[in-house]
Amino acid sequence: MLAMYTTITERTREIGILKAMGASRGYIVGIIEKEAVLISVIGLIAGFALSLIAGFFIHRFYGLLFEYSWTWALTAAAIGLIGGVLGALYPALRASNLDAVNALAYE
Repeated sequence: MLAMYTTITERTREIGILKAMGASRGYIVGIIEKEAVLISVIGLIAGFALSLIAGFFIHRFYGLLFEYSWTWALTAAAIGLIGGVLGALYPALRASNLDAVNALAYE
């Protein structure tokens, strides 16, 4: 949520331009939510890849068995995606409620 809030704050002028061009609140919320889902998916892929690589090296160097359960992986993926979407919801709603004139004057 903090990352998306910071992103919205940095792009206040861009959001103001979209609002001035007639973008609806739903469109702005949709753009921000799509970005949050993309960031969450990239994070999930990177996390799963790093955990598999770490498990391989742990098994190779220490001989410990690395157990990977697909049910837990899907649960973690669902939690990550839902957390990303819900975390971006407040900043998205805040951005969609910005006044176009104030957003364009923001520096």
